Amino acid sequence: MRLIERFKTAVTLIKHSVGVMRSHPRLALFPVLSGLFGLAFLALVMTPMLGVLSLDAGTTTTQVVGVAVIGALYLGTAFITSFFTAALVHQTRAVLGGEEPGLREGIDGAWAVKGPLFVWAFISATVGLVLDAISESDSMVGQILSAIFGIAWTLMTFFVIPVIVFEQPSIREMFERSAGLFKDTFGETPISLAGVSLVGLIAALPALGPGAYLLFVAGQPLLGIPLFVVGVLIAQLLSSTLRGIVKTSLYFYATEEQRPDEFDGIFDRLDESRSSTPSGVTGGGFQ
Repeated sequence: MRLIERFKTAVTLIKHSVGVMRSHPRLALFPVLSGLFGLAFLALVMTPMLGVLSLDAGTTTTQVVGVAVIGALYLGTAFITSFFTAALVHQTRAVLGGEEPGLREGIDGAWAVKGPLFVWAFISATVGLVLDAISESDSMVGQILSAIFGIAWTLMTFFVIPVIVFEQPSIREMFERSAGLFKDTFGETPISLAGVSLVGLIAALPALGPGAYLLFVAGQPLLGIPLFVVGVLIAQLLSSTLRGIVKTSLYFYATEEQRPDEFDGIFDRLDESRSSTPSGVTGGGFQ
């Protein structure tokens, strides 16, 4: 019954997050800005890469520059994503506290923890580079291990950014806290992640479905590609925003001793979901 209880909690969180996004669509500005700044950074980094490609690929200089550009690309995009996710998490807390979200307030909140965010981005980018290198190898075992470790890494570091924003921990503490919070919510976290992705996919179907049909079945790329791209963007935007809202709500639910009084509304509904199970059944980490 614990699994059923955790599933109900995750569904409640997803429903609540959808409602929060509907009432405060301004929260979606943070993923939008993340995407725009990411594209701008990509264009900036790829400019020297184009120059490298015109050189002899076998020279040491070319190889060093190529590795440096790839490393900078990973690090920069990781920091941009982390920064605007932190801004989203910061303003989600404001919304749950009864305030209106503000773009400047969110950016200020993320800027206040820019140092830990950069450290986290560096570690995340390094792990990403290693996993990509392993997954691109010819070893099937390596590819399987890379996929398994990638999923485990995503789940175990799910709460790193809320921990950074609300607790400002040391490097060691950010990972210990995130792993501990995941352990307390080992059912709700993956279900919530899958749920927000599904919500984003369903919302994007009106554009994604016809686009895929025109592109892959009807053979009309001029019509299919724009629709398909719009669908992908919608799915990514919604899932990214909802993921930030769920992450913030689940963080405070998992750390009940820290939860502000103004969060009682959402947590009362979660407690009702939990208490709907038979007596004697508890919620694991939420006791």
